[in-house]
Amino acid sequence: METERSARETPPQRAAEPFVLVVDDDEDLADTCQYWLDRGRYTVETAYGGAEALSQLGDHVDVVLLDRRMPSVSGDDVLEAIRERDLDCRVAMMTAVEPDTDIVEMPFDAYLVKPVSESQVTETVEELLVRAGFEREVRDYFALESTHEALENRAAEELRDPGVLDELQEQLDAARSEHEAAIELRERQLDRLGKVNDLLRTVDKGLVDAHTRDEIEQTVCEAVADAHLGVCIARRTAASGGLRCTAAAGVEHEPTDIDFSTLTDSLDLHELDDIRVFDPVPDAHRDEVFNGQAKTVELVALCVPIAYQETIYGALFVYDERDHFDEDHVAVFTELGETIGNGINAAESKRLLNGDSVVELEFTLGGDSGTLAEVSEYVGCSLSLDGVAQVGERATCFVTVRGAPIEDIVETAEDHEGITSVRVVTEGDEEAVVELRLTEESILVTAMHYGASIEAFELSNGTGTFVVHVAPDADHGAIVEGLSGPFSDATVVAKREVERRTKSAESFRRDLDDKLTSRQGAVLETAFVSGYFDWPRGSTAEEVADALGISPPTLHEHLRTAERKLIETYYSDREPAVRDD
Repeated sequence: METERSARETPPQRAAEPFVLVVDDDEDLADTCQYWLDRGRYTVETAYGGAEALSQLGDHVDVVLLDRRMPSVSGDDVLEAIRERDLDCRVAMMTAVEPDTDIVEMPFDAYLVKPVSESQVTETVEELLVRAGFEREVRDYFALESTHEALENRAAEELRDPGVLDELQEQLDAARSEHEAAIELRERQLDRLGKVNDLLRTVDKGLVDAHTRDEIEQTVCEAVADAHLGVCIARRTAASGGLRCTAAAGVEHEPTDIDFSTLTDSLDLHELDDIRVFDPVPDAHRDEVFNGQAKTVELVALCVPIAYQETIYGALFVYDERDHFDEDHVAVFTELGETIGNGINAAESKRLLNGDSVVELEFTLGGDSGTLAEVSEYVGCSLSLDGVAQVGERATCFVTVRGAPIEDIVETAEDHEGITSVRVVTEGDEEAVVELRLTEESILVTAMHYGASIEAFELSNGTGTFVVHVAPDADHGAIVEGLSGPFSDATVVAKREVERRTKSAESFRRDLDDKLTSRQGAVLETAFVSGYFDWPRGSTAEEVADALGISPPTLHEHLRTAERKLIETYYSDREPAVRDD
């Protein structure tokens, strides 16, 4: 009998956000490693030296990336302190010091020689986190193997005592003989980890090359199908609420012929916030997908939400035998679903920005359209949106308000549970510009999650209009449902195609040149070509100023003015849309 369960019913091997400490006196490298790792999967902190590292170490640290050659307190000293304190964390030495036989007695878990790449750093951290769940004897085996590999990568004549390699090999052979079954089990686990990381890299590369949602979905299916029996991606049908297959690989039917009602009749994508497991896949659905080709195996299906923030774009269905899925797959496919969602959102946003035409959706708003409508209705004022910045699930809005004393607006906003702060930016006789930070889910943020561009948001006494632009090939039905579903007083009243008049890059540059003084242009160009805007910076402000023969304060003054003119040119030169009603 088919059972459907959440993947969370199986306890994970490790915490959702392991703690990684990067220790290096090269601040740029430490910050770069933090940037590579700080993608929501880890909590990452930096220590710019050994002494600072000693003060940050504790039981909360899971992995340490540790430079060896640092002034005052070396990496070797920090490693010794970690073991003396009996801290249960994995340590990867990350250093420009070529390994020699002196490392044999050092209790590290991995050894990386600089320069290091992003993939080296991220894969090492991921492997060490997996190793943390191994039995101590097995962890010691892999640590010893890492030492052997580090020395083996050097020519024997470069080592102080080449015979150490033979001694290490003997220790490895002895440990393997004693714990062979456990070591082989963990080797298979690490091998699976390597394969799923390869899968993520393949998908990431495919997302870069794909330009549309359809291309992204098919690319993902083909990549995942290389490691599993079959893969499908489904979207929600706005009219019926059912699922329709839009891409597939490794299956025996065309996507349009696959019926998910034979798998489940109770799956609502809007409520899919976690991986679901169908174990086993019903015979009817197995035949539906594989046309009888998989009758000899008992299939399991993972249903993975494809999500960007709180927006669910669809679901990824992965079919395989039961023993081909484990807890690591759950974590990887969760990340994969988010990666696909990010890719779809980016593709639709790019199409929206670069397309010759867009689709305009116009909504009417009522009192149950979110925080801003409630404030407008309660105070009895008119409110228009000047700009909005998305910060995670929250939004910082800049609005122009009219028709009510600013004191009433501030008081109402401060008392509203959906607003964390209010700030009056400018105040005039008839209107004021106010900054509002919203805590709860907002129709504005929801629209941006769908890749929409907010064109207008006007309210008067709690009612008004909301206009967004979306890409022509976006799922307009899903967007309308996603906006009007949670916000019952948001009703779509118009859908129209809008043609764009584009402006050439050369024309934009001419307009900017007309606004910049020669000095401002020279400062902006010099800062750009010298790497001032790169991360890490190629040049400091002092170095750019010195190259131009001016003081740093003068540089900042010219640079800020030039940046403001650049931004003003970008926003003020947007051509108005021509509506085709």
